[in-house]
Amino acid sequence: MTNRVRQLWVPGFLTLLVSMTMLMVIQFIGPKPLIVSAHGWRMIAPVAVIYVPWLLSLLPIGTMGAYLAGRAGASERAMFLSIVFPVLPYFVLFIIAFPVSLILDDHVAHNVMLSALWMGLGAWVLVPGSALLAGGLPVQLLRSRRAASA
Repeated sequence: MTNRVRQLWVPGFLTLLVSMTMLMVIQFIGPKPLIVSAHGWRMIAPVAVIYVPWLLSLLPIGTMGAYLAGRAGASERAMFLSIVFPVLPYFVLFIIAFPVSLILDDHVAHNVMLSALWMGLGAWVLVPGSALLAGGLPVQLLRSRRAASA
């Protein structure tokens, strides 16, 4: 197995697998999600469904990704990518969706509201990414301090 696979892909995909499995389990047996609409808390068009227990479970999942990548001898960049690996597909989706929706805004039959895309970016990229980083960055900082002192 190459270093890239051991240091980035295995920890990253394991982090993705565990986070999506936890989301599935919480959807089936967990409490009801927090539903946020584009126009404040009024229920006009729900665009963000936030599972708070899932966000809390992302803390140890981010820690796991950082630990596995660091244990394999990964660089700080590879550790960071292993931590945020579960939100990268959603980030790419929104990077593509924003320009396409701006270009096709007047031509799309089902008008995609730009505020809904911003809400989705926050609910599926920024908030989970922050939870993953809150769990993984302390491990990354401890590893870098140990390496600097050794």
